Amino acid sequence: MKRWIILLAIPFLILDCSNKKKGALLLPFLGLGDGTTQTAPETANTGGGTFTVVGLETTDPGQITAPVETTTPTPTDGGSNTGGGQTTTPTPEEVAAPTPSPSEPSNPEPVVTTPTTPAPVVTAPTPAPTTVVNETTTVIVDQTNGGNFNFETNITVPVTVVVENESGPVANAPVTVTETTTTGEPNVVGVGTTDSNGSVTIPISVPPTVTTVEISVIGVNPTTGEVVELTGTAPIQQPANGGNGSSTDTVVVAPVVNVDTTNFQPVNGCVQAVDSDCDGIANIYDEFPEDPSLATTARSGRYTIAFEDMYPSAGDADLNDHSTVFSTEMDKTPANKVKTIRGTYTHVAKGAGYNHELRLSLNVPTNAKVQVSYLDGSGKPWAGCASASKYTANATGDCTGGTLTSAQLKRGVLLLPSSDKTLFGSKNAPAAGTTFTINNFVRGVTAQVTITFDEPVDLNVTKNLVGGHLNYFLAFNQKTDGVFRQIYRPGFFTDSKGKDAFIDKTGFPWAIIVPGIFNHPTEGADIRKPSTSGYIFFNSWMNSNGVAHKDWYLHVDQIPAPNRPSYVVRVSDFYADNGFSAYLIKAVRNNALEVSASLIVIGAALGFLMKKRLEKQQAA
Repeated sequence: MKRWIILLAIPFLILDCSNKKKGALLLPFLGLGDGTTQTAPETANTGGGTFTVVGLETTDPGQITAPVETTTPTPTDGGSNTGGGQTTTPTPEEVAAPTPSPSEPSNPEPVVTTPTTPAPVVTAPTPAPTTVVNETTTVIVDQTNGGNFNFETNITVPVTVVVENESGPVANAPVTVTETTTTGEPNVVGVGTTDSNGSVTIPISVPPTVTTVEISVIGVNPTTGEVVELTGTAPIQQPANGGNGSSTDTVVVAPVVNVDTTNFQPVNGCVQAVDSDCDGIANIYDEFPEDPSLATTARSGRYTIAFEDMYPSAGDADLNDHSTVFSTEMDKTPANKVKTIRGTYTHVAKGAGYNHELRLSLNVPTNAKVQVSYLDGSGKPWAGCASASKYTANATGDCTGGTLTSAQLKRGVLLLPSSDKTLFGSKNAPAAGTTFTINNFVRGVTAQVTITFDEPVDLNVTKNLVGGHLNYFLAFNQKTDGVFRQIYRPGFFTDSKGKDAFIDKTGFPWAIIVPGIFNHPTEGADIRKPSTSGYIFFNSWMNSNGVAHKDWYLHVDQIPAPNRPSYVVRVSDFYADNGFSAYLIKAVRNNALEVSASLIVIGAALGFLMKKRLEKQQAA
């Protein structure tokens, strides 16, 4: 029965996909002559970035009016000019004689026609293109947090843009920083507005696969009355001089982009054709074009957070005691403050005897409304949170959500309850060499959490973010000195000596965040030892403070051999998103013959219907 339901659903999906709206990155070129792109002249650029000028829309004439010049010849005979044409005053002899009456003899005097000079052609000025000269400098950034490596795989760096025109610094120019590496489409990673010095510094955090970012500055050409966008690129990583000699070694750099322009200034007021809600963020980057209180949504993409729970000992250092695949979105205001956080968290490993909760601490000066829902491994609603043991009994918001105070947010929002419930008694952490297939893998509980602040907050003020990720921590059912133990990621807390409290004496962390779906080590496989974990570049990455092999998590030495057991759990091979589309794809693979036949029948039927419709139109 399921098979036929799937087959019947295919044409509806085809029709639905064919009717989806397709968006465009830039607005159409309206009222801009031929709409050609003007390429700025290139100059020496240490950052390798070039800028172009893209016309967006004609500016409202009430805001900027392009000057119009009229060529008016100067009279040479002292006469007056009227109506735009030059007239020569006739002499008395040149005046025409009166027309004779019918009774008079027809002997007219010759008629002299008054000559006129042809009207001059009114010429408009040639539109002056906006020209741009870009010079990018870079400064190497210390990512080690004062000597202690934070174990962050993300690149966190400030991007500074300085805009000047022929008159000096350009203030109040909106600047947007995006990257396209993660999803293939522009993802806004930061926005800002230039100050009185024409400068703005925008902190960004991106995955290690991103080596350059795109920069956009919106303004207007005052000569043509045209709203234009200056676009270009800037590096955030560059090849390292040191490292282990590999060509893949890079160092993080903070770019300073100096943009010198002519015929460019901020938009005078609001041009709604470009910025519908007048919040200073152009529609092409504004995900809330009708809401001036919101501007962009920052999307993290998929990551995995993995913990070692033997704090304050490194234990077996296998980083599989609690592992969760997650992704977040943050709705931000034009001032880069966060109004709403949305997160999805799926539990995938519990290689430990302790039971743990995954929580999120937010140190903010406002209350927030928390919404939470849970799904089991098959995507159905899960109601097991209430019966799970709690880190703090009867805490507001646990399992049910609700309005949490600033103090309650700081104590920690419950994301995933006790891990003995969320993986249904499984661990997904077999011993090395154990046969572990997709049939053994258990997809744990998924939490869907939305946190909406009463007032937008700057999450950087009180250190709620490290490496672009929030302050997640693990709380579990063992007390030290009467307090439940907690484990945080490096970068959030230091001890009395200023050392990171969550990196052990050998320099190893108790928590790490990895881009994508992390294939965690098997039980007892120390990730620091390539011979037992398979991660051949982890130590190189750790010992170089993140300079070498930022993509260490993609390289696992798994050479099949009888005496070489597998040391990682290939979660990426087992993990799949829930949903009808995924089920449909799987069903199509299992029923390829039936699907092929049904598509042939559907195609023939659609062709017949189209033919009949065409015949009716022709008959009409």
